[in-house]
Amino acid sequence: MKKLLRILVLIMLIITLFQIANMYALYTDQLQGEYTNLLGVWSIKVNETDISSGDENLTFNMTEDNLIYLDSEHVKSQTMAPGTQAYFEIVIDPTNTDVSVLYTLNIKLDAVTTAKLKLVNVENYFQKPGETEQLTNDDVYTNNETNVHEAIIPLARINDKYINHVRLYFEWENIEENNASDSELGQTEDAKISIPLEINLKQYTGEVIGNESG
Repeated sequence: MKKLLRILVLIMLIITLFQIANMYALYTDQLQGEYTNLLGVWSIKVNETDISSGDENLTFNMTEDNLIYLDSEHVKSQTMAPGTQAYFEIVIDPTNTDVSVLYTLNIKLDAVTTAKLKLVNVENYFQKPGETEQLTNDDVYTNNETNVHEAIIPLARINDKYINHVRLYFEWENIEENNASDSELGQTEDAKISIPLEINLKQYTGEVIGNESG
């Protein structure tokens, strides 16, 4: 009788352990599913380049073909020369993303050897396709000394199908010690200005950008 009782207790113990193992596996699967949902969908286009996963770093080489020149009474239209300004535009389309986005633009002006360019202004705004109204992005930080621009795309703007436009304005500085090289560049037919730009995008989780981020 005691032997039978031991066997029954052993069987019940095995069944109990098996049920606990199944419950733990189910709990783990549910937890992983909930965590995946928290991460959300990440699908962004930057100047038509598709980004499909996680934190991303891209490098654009902005050339004369990307630059839009501002008119100057002393320089031929659509021509860059010392004292003139031009801008290029970055278009970030996050409309298929389920999370807020934080991105950093690092403009590599130190790599430009053909002209002394300076970042003078950044315009950052939201716009919907087919609409003319522009909404200013207030969550931005620009350091003209380090040529770094940071901004946040809030989930509310993403849900409303807004696209983020960033216009970076540059000036070709008129520095006396560069007159010789500037003149040579200006007289060179089909001379090109190339500006490398790195952009890092990641999910925004509430961190402070700009001077206070340190």
